Amino acid sequence: MTKNTSLFINPFSSNISYEERLFFWLRFSLLGCFVGHGFWGLVTKKGWLPFFEVFFIDSSTAFALMPLVGIMDIMVGIIAFVYPTRALLLWASFWTLFTAALRPSAGMGMSEFFERAGNFGVPLLFFGLYGASATSRQWFAKLKPLPDFTLAQGHFLEGLMRLSLLSLLVGHGGLCVFMKHQVVARNLSILGITEVQGLQWFGLFEIALGLIACLKPRLSWVLPFVCVYKLTFELLFPVAGVPMDIFETIERMGDYIIPIILLQYYRSPYYQKGQTSFHSSGMYADRAYPFQH
Repeated sequence: MTKNTSLFINPFSSNISYEERLFFWLRFSLLGCFVGHGFWGLVTKKGWLPFFEVFFIDSSTAFALMPLVGIMDIMVGIIAFVYPTRALLLWASFWTLFTAALRPSAGMGMSEFFERAGNFGVPLLFFGLYGASATSRQWFAKLKPLPDFTLAQGHFLEGLMRLSLLSLLVGHGGLCVFMKHQVVARNLSILGITEVQGLQWFGLFEIALGLIACLKPRLSWVLPFVCVYKLTFELLFPVAGVPMDIFETIERMGDYIIPIILLQYYRSPYYQKGQTSFHSSGMYADRAYPFQH
């Protein structure tokens, strides 16, 4: 395998090492998430006001602060893509969890938090893979693709990504079933789903898909379907709304990249090695996954 240190690679190429492809997906996901989120700060999105109200910040002050938050987010996304460090990943993990937690704090319901797992799942994975035990200098040193991938790292990746898929799909389904979310309903109207009952059935479908993605991700159709499905659904934002709503699609980059990360892990030699170790220890692996070579 070729170790490619370029910023941009073909992450689907078998000529690029697994470690380099994973490193690219992690950086690219953070770039999309933070740039997409930061854009709404720059344009002073009115929908952000309830989050500032949690801290008793009035609307005029909130509108003044929004561009600063937006600039910070965009800078974090760009730096994370170009020069990722442990310190930056720790901040990205905290910030994505914090902003997700603001939604139920602002009275929007817990489904809003769980639905944002695509935002916080990836930085948590990125930070967790590289670890917190480092010298002060290493906290700010540029990270590179992992030189190797341990069995423990593989278990961490698989477990966190499966839980993230469960959370983001069940959370989004909960917006339909319990919240009857107006923006989701608007997007679904493009597909001809206009009744409340149709919205709730759609939510139940997403909840079922989340359970399948978490419990049976190695079924051949599951991860490709989730990736295409989420990208297709989130592309409804600019179709049902206005062109700049494409940044809603961009912000949810983790929703499409998480199934890719998991799929490429299952196809990697590290997953094969882990399965071999399970067999040699007398444990049985899931043999139904067809992507093993």
